[in-house]
Amino acid sequence: MINYIPDINKFKLAGPPEWWLIKLNDFDNSLVVVPSRQGFMYRLAQRRPLKLKENMVNDILFQDSDTQMLARYSLVPVTTILATANWDNPYMFEELRKRAPWRMGGADAYIAGIEQVERQKELDKAAETDAMLTDNTKDAWKYYQLKKGLRTHLWSPKTKDRTRSTVQTPLIKIA
Repeated sequence: MINYIPDINKFKLAGPPEWWLIKLNDFDNSLVVVPSRQGFMYRLAQRRPLKLKENMVNDILFQDSDTQMLARYSLVPVTTILATANWDNPYMFEELRKRAPWRMGGADAYIAGIEQVERQKELDKAAETDAMLTDNTKDAWKYYQLKKGLRTHLWSPKTKDRTRSTVQTPLIKIA
């Protein structure tokens, strides 16, 4: 398969199933699976022309042999796949789809989506903090009133307003 490079394969990994490699090729033909030189796992990488000089990669990344290996094949690391992975799991391709900005409408749309999620999390956190502070403030006010002798207990029952009628009268009478 053109999207699997066996390389040295120090850990004697069997490699992904052929049907999965075909599915990966159909999903994105620039993705490549390479067995790691550092552990019992695979590196999923993408074919891209590297913009760094080879000597710069060798100088900076001399400890990380997987990165050097991928750079030698003109690959950019995307993620790691455990050798014990469940190849039938559709979540693998869903996660790859989420990691590809061009599949999510382009970089600008992808960034806008991430910022919207972050903004919503901040708003939810602010609303939760406001509710907690409001409850604490009400309790503190009741406790203050208790200490001043203006109140006999902290708990006050909530009752429905009986002055409002729950039955609505129709505007038009039908004879």
